[in-house]
Amino acid sequence: MEIDKNIKIEVFEGVYEPAEDSYLLIESVELKECKKALDMGCGTGIVALHLAKVCSTTAVDINENALRNTLHNAHLNNIELTVKKSNLFSNVKGKFDIITFNPPYLPTKNEDIAWDGGKDGVEIISHFLKDAWKYLNENGRIYFIISSLSKIDEIFIFPYKFRKIKEKAFFFEKIFSYEAIPLQEQVERMK
Repeated sequence: MEIDKNIKIEVFEGVYEPAEDSYLLIESVELKECKKALDMGCGTGIVALHLAKVCSTTAVDINENALRNTLHNAHLNNIELTVKKSNLFSNVKGKFDIITFNPPYLPTKNEDIAWDGGKDGVEIISHFLKDAWKYLNENGRIYFIISSLSKIDEIFIFPYKFRKIKEKAFFFEKIFSYEAIPLQEQVERMK
């Protein structure tokens, strides 16, 4: 999906400001056949707003200030979307064609929830991948971001076909965008 430079974003205190990882995620999403999308960990709503221009979008976050920020930016841009408080999938209902997630991915412990991915940087994305397939329509896809500082191999145990889409190098790390598609035979066994 192309970045829409006309989308205006204001950042509330305590909410993750869109950065290179946010824009890498937006650029990685393929919107073919998207009627319904979910943006997990919406923050300011930057990804959700891009999705909502094409398909019916629900944005969720555990941070109430992020939810207020997403609603504010939706009104600012005159874009409709649904916003809900949810700890990962705890308050998510229904199935989606696309799920996006720019998770906390840095290997830290007890830091800011916006970037604290646990000791190995994959704690949050692992919990997410464990259940995400249950919320996808047939032919649904997941797009997410992860860092070279994380133990990336630990996520490849989940029942998905993973495809690296893009990467961006920085002084001390690389960030990667991935697409994940559930492997139907393994998912059937997990039901």
